[in-house]
Amino acid sequence: MSEEKDGRQELPQKAEKLEKPEKPEKGPNERGKMTFRRFMRSYGYLFTTVIVMLVLFRGIFLLGFVTSGSMESTLPTHSVFLSWHLSYALGDPMPERGDIVLFDSDELGQTLVKRVVGLPGETVSFRDGQVLVNGSALEETYLPVQGITYPQNEGDGFTVPDGCVFLLGDHRDNSLDSRFWQDPFIPVTNIRARALVDISLWPGNTWLGVRRVG
Repeated sequence: MSEEKDGRQELPQKAEKLEKPEKPEKGPNERGKMTFRRFMRSYGYLFTTVIVMLVLFRGIFLLGFVTSGSMESTLPTHSVFLSWHLSYALGDPMPERGDIVLFDSDELGQTLVKRVVGLPGETVSFRDGQVLVNGSALEETYLPVQGITYPQNEGDGFTVPDGCVFLLGDHRDNSLDSRFWQDPFIPVTNIRARALVDISLWPGNTWLGVRRVG
């Protein structure tokens, strides 16, 4: 029996488990970096969205809110319009006739919205409720009512100087515009943007929905 015991091979003992090396503790700066990374991974898209929106609505597009009825029914009261800034900032600063523009009025100290009617060198006059440019009647299909455009004084005529425009509201019998300002001409440099789209959702407006206006 003893020989059998002696002849038996001893089973190798299980190797002891190797202890995993402890991870070095991260310093406060490293923990801060990881936290910032996780934060940006989770919320970075919000910052990107905000930055893109700021660029769009400060440098490219402008939003305007219509507070009066001077542009009815093209721009209803209480509607919001989106205007394009770069068309004048990077391109030809001179607007075209018929453009609806957002501009700064030095006389009134306000930002207003009106339609371009007279361009530099042109003479704007009025006859029988119509607008004449250099003596020819202007076709204004955008007006809700035709034949009601009258100056402050009968026989008034306006010759637009260089670098300026003559502006009228579409609601001709309820619009404070170039016909009535002390200085009837707006410098092109005061024009900020051209209106593109109007959003009218206020109950009771002359129309509801979204329309292209420029």
